[in-house]
Amino acid sequence: MKIIYFDCFSGISGDMLLGGLADLGADLSLVQDQLNEFLPQKIELQVTSRLVNGIRGTDAAVISEPASSYKHLPDLLKIVGKSPLTPAERDTAAHVFTRLAAAEAHIHGVSLNEVHFHELGAIDTLVDVIGFFLAVRQLSIDEFFCSPLPLARGIAPMCHGHYPLPAPATMELLKGVPCYGVESEIELITPTGAAIATTVCSNFGPFPPAITERIGYGAGKKQRPDVPNLIRVISGQLTPKAYKEEMVAIIETNIDDMNPEYLSRLFERFFQIDGALDILVQNVMMKKNRAGFQIQCIVRPDTITSFVDLILAETSTLGVRHRLEHRTVRPRRLQQLSTRWGPATVKVWTDRDGSARFAPEYDSCRNLAEIAGVSLPRVYEEVWRLADKELGE
Repeated sequence: MKIIYFDCFSGISGDMLLGGLADLGADLSLVQDQLNEFLPQKIELQVTSRLVNGIRGTDAAVISEPASSYKHLPDLLKIVGKSPLTPAERDTAAHVFTRLAAAEAHIHGVSLNEVHFHELGAIDTLVDVIGFFLAVRQLSIDEFFCSPLPLARGIAPMCHGHYPLPAPATMELLKGVPCYGVESEIELITPTGAAIATTVCSNFGPFPPAITERIGYGAGKKQRPDVPNLIRVISGQLTPKAYKEEMVAIIETNIDDMNPEYLSRLFERFFQIDGALDILVQNVMMKKNRAGFQIQCIVRPDTITSFVDLILAETSTLGVRHRLEHRTVRPRRLQQLSTRWGPATVKVWTDRDGSARFAPEYDSCRNLAEIAGVSLPRVYEEVWRLADKELGE
């Protein structure tokens, strides 16, 4: 599996990403031609090589006239729909724009369709986002990883005045993502860079086990006195392994004053929210020698807010704890088998010795048992038999 790792030691932006991909071998002149086939105005992608604090990097600059008729989200999504991206790429690009607009809408207190992409910002964002997907297609990338992101501090001039760093929209996009503070007073992470990284990257952490093939450097526009203003883009082949590393969010709270019958509704609602991974309740002894229970939820990092809202609404707690943790999991897939009563789903994974392992999915077997009017153990026996025949060695 071919991967890219974004080493954001000095931040990330749309133009830095394009420069880094060009340095890896993507042909931005081809990307420029593809963009000019459907964009409502002509653009030029000016690619130059220059030294940044002694390291050679590639600078990608968008040369264009200010946009006049496409400054809102619906306008940009229509343009994405006309692009030569594949349907999957188009959906992901549209998600990047929608998340950008949602972050701005939240900050400024307006609706999605009222968000205003400023003149040069609109065309730059179109080129950065759609150009990114056109460039990575040339490199045949299967999965993206990213380092934790550096957060600058200070005040910087922006479209609406002087704002704190990171920009409010950027911080909104970085919810649930591992970050760390640095002593820098220039904008290191732009909203576009944050939106792309948090949409396409499957993990934010150290470099995964992989064989490095190529390394590219994308140059930022501003000069830093201490650290080269570059992004390092590393491509390689993911090392085959039996386990997968990923980041999850843990949300916990302790309760000693609530009717435990209410937990049933909490469990039901938990699994109705996108991003739910697991939930458990365990008995604990609390202060004043009170018996209570601890609720622990495991969720995707980008969905923390939804589950905090759920716990505060459905329980008597006055607060929750949440943190990010690494976890190691076996890669798995779901596969359907045809039984005498209908399709059944099994979970399939590969052991370290390469042998296939599998287990019936409870919900699928329960539904078959109810529909066919047979016992659950009988359905399990049938599914185990078929799985052993079709998937076993």
